Amino acid sequence: MKTFASASPVIMDLGMNNGDDTDYYLKKGYRVLGVDANPRLCARARERFADALREKRLIIVNAAIWSQATTQPFYVNLDNDHWSSLDPAWAGRENSRTQAVEVECVPIAHLFARYGVPFYLKIDVEGADELVLDSLVELPELPFYLSLEDCRFGYRYIEKLAALGYRSFQLLDQSLVDRCVDSSIEHRFNPGSSGPFGPQLPGEWLGRPQIEERYSQEVRDREGNRQAPRTHWWDIHCRASAPVAAVREAALQEG
Repeated sequence: MKTFASASPVIMDLGMNNGDDTDYYLKKGYRVLGVDANPRLCARARERFADALREKRLIIVNAAIWSQATTQPFYVNLDNDHWSSLDPAWAGRENSRTQAVEVECVPIAHLFARYGVPFYLKIDVEGADELVLDSLVELPELPFYLSLEDCRFGYRYIEKLAALGYRSFQLLDQSLVDRCVDSSIEHRFNPGSSGPFGPQLPGEWLGRPQIEERYSQEVRDREGNRQAPRTHWWDIHCRASAPVAAVREAALQEG
């Protein structure tokens, strides 16, 4: 039976990109592990978060998430760095330009073993999100909160998350993130950031049947037909159970 890291002080930002999410997690008082395969983005983050790195509140890992420790080409999208991926077709969609760089690859289990199981795991690793979910099956302890980008596979993702032991779910429309505010620290989210998580999410936590029903009405029906304009996209959030996270959030604010 799996356990969940309800008291962990760590957040893992898989797919750190420009660091806006990492910035939010640091402001919330967490220790952060920021992971990104793009060496240029990691270099910029080291400049942006020099104080947090020096104070050991942040660790930056320049690596791609993969099923085994190895090295392989990572395709940096030169037109939209959010699309960069180990998958050349994923990275170069819409005929965008890419540049291959050799990067270190690391399994999620190695990160958990070295840095601790996080309270919240943000997954936004283009083309490898499902690989992370599948890797969690073998691990005895999991993050209390988890989110990942929908990427057209919402029903399958929800099924796998439920099998891992997650019981409550939310959908967050990423196109509306810049309207969200975390009033506990007066933080307004930038467009393109992942936005709030856990107790700060604006919606209602739903069980699996209810979230699948909402997904079918707002995102895609069971036949795969899109229900919303292409200008909208979603993250799926989940949690293990109800009360413990609120206790953890309160403890961080008091500290």
